[in-house]
Amino acid sequence: MIELLVTIGIIGILTALILPAVQQAREAARRGQCLNHLKQLGIALHSYHDTHRVLPPPVIWSGPPGEPLGAGELPVGTIDRVADGVAPAMGPDRIHANWVLLLLPLLDQAPLYEAYDRHRPVNDDANARVRETSLSVMRCPSDPYNDRPYDRGLRAGTGPFLYARGNYGLNFGPNDNCFSFQSGCEDGFFVDSSDFLNENMRVWGSGMGGVNLSFRLAQFRSGASNMVAVDEIRAGVSSLDPRGTWALGMAGASITVRHGKYDLGNDGPVNSLSPSADDIVSCSELEAEFGAEGLLALGMPCSSNMIPANHQATARSTHAGGVQVLMLDGSAHFVSENINPSVWHAMHSKDTEEPFALPF
Repeated sequence: MIELLVTIGIIGILTALILPAVQQAREAARRGQCLNHLKQLGIALHSYHDTHRVLPPPVIWSGPPGEPLGAGELPVGTIDRVADGVAPAMGPDRIHANWVLLLLPLLDQAPLYEAYDRHRPVNDDANARVRETSLSVMRCPSDPYNDRPYDRGLRAGTGPFLYARGNYGLNFGPNDNCFSFQSGCEDGFFVDSSDFLNENMRVWGSGMGGVNLSFRLAQFRSGASNMVAVDEIRAGVSSLDPRGTWALGMAGASITVRHGKYDLGNDGPVNSLSPSADDIVSCSELEAEFGAEGLLALGMPCSSNMIPANHQATARSTHAGGVQVLMLDGSAHFVSENINPSVWHAMHSKDTEEPFALPF
């Protein structure tokens, strides 16, 4: 009996020693797969540019011009009519294809692309099968939440309108929370019209493109090897949480924007624990479900503005110590949470002219 107990004890000790190594090996494999997905997206982006002479826009937003919601304070591209429950009374959903939908033929998903009705919003019933399809190339296997769909109609009590998850967001730009035509705004976003209520139809920053706007590779003055094209993001922790939703062209869903900014109390560029880092439409409901401290414990804090909309989203992952990014030259790398914020900002801006050292 003593020998048996000793043997069991030894086995227990060996298991305790081996298990962390096994877990580390599994995570290394998952992280490697995640990195390969980013590289596939890089190939698809360049193939798209070869064909169309421009990169895909982050999102296509339908007319008529202007945003009648938001009292003229917000441009097109931020207010989610479906999640807010104002469609169709205040106009139909205006969100059409995003950058991932446009890349589908180049990601071995030509049949799914052909099934997408480009003349209808992504939330239209005709596009339900497309947006509900889970794409392995868009999912990082390390994320424990990316198998739970987002219900875009849950907040408003409509639907359900289900969307499959994704873990990669196109870089819209780390610009300030202001617009270039406003006094005192030095690093803000650009618009085609300051009349948000009636005329505005395009919004862009220093990232990979804008609402209804595409860039050419030649426009990236910082150089393709210095420019982040795609950031890793996390899937939402609830059916109410739009973050990490591959077919929805909004901040947090498939786009990173204003990431790593230190305005409004933000704490840093990667895996930020500041509530100000992610401004999303359903944050109030998420805080009611989990509590602000609960979201913080999950590493997914958020904030809500007076006008519920998707304004801001930063890079996040469940990898220990950082996130992975795709550079515009097609290379993919791991970036530490301890990266210098000014370097992170420079890596996400096509207009960076000052030389800087990459962190990898």
